[in-house]
Amino acid sequence: MSLSIVAGYLAGLMYAIAAIWYVIDIAKQRVNVSIASNVIFTIINTSQLLALIEAKVWGVVPFTVVGLSVSLSICLISIKNKKIYFELMDKVGFIGALVGIVVWWLTNDPALNIYVLSIVNIFAFSPIIIKTFKHPNYETVKPWRVNLLASIFLLFSISTLSLVEIIVPVREFVSSSFMNIALSKKYKSMKGAGK
Repeated sequence: MSLSIVAGYLAGLMYAIAAIWYVIDIAKQRVNVSIASNVIFTIINTSQLLALIEAKVWGVVPFTVVGLSVSLSICLISIKNKKIYFELMDKVGFIGALVGIVVWWLTNDPALNIYVLSIVNIFAFSPIIIKTFKHPNYETVKPWRVNLLASIFLLFSISTLSLVEIIVPVREFVSSSFMNIALSKKYKSMKGAGK
């Protein structure tokens, strides 16, 4: 088994740990999430998973399976908690995710779908990062720390320097890094309070 496959599995495992922790925090209403964003992430992860398999980019598959499971779980919890709202960026993200699928269908090139989905994911995730910078108490720190570790492992899943293999791990690492920077203010206040 190659280093990239092992790194992909480790990334998926670490992400699963972070995800379970995060979903529990959501269920206990310690974290405020947008169901609309998670509907978009469910579409992105489903489409991305199928495109990765067709493009034979295996290192990211375990991470994407976890991402799909998490976004779907969050949608179900949000429906149960009746926290449903759609912002303009959510609608743009939804349309963008569908555009990726259409581009893939028209060109028969799964890599184009992955590129479009990566751009859409950045736009869909940006409001979450901005919200976290403004209100770090809306998120919990520890799941995002573990998520960053998972994203580092995901970088090691890159086996070639082709854009289709690089784009998802780099996107995930950058997103997780920004979330951890945003949460560092909360972490410092928790540490100062002896929590």
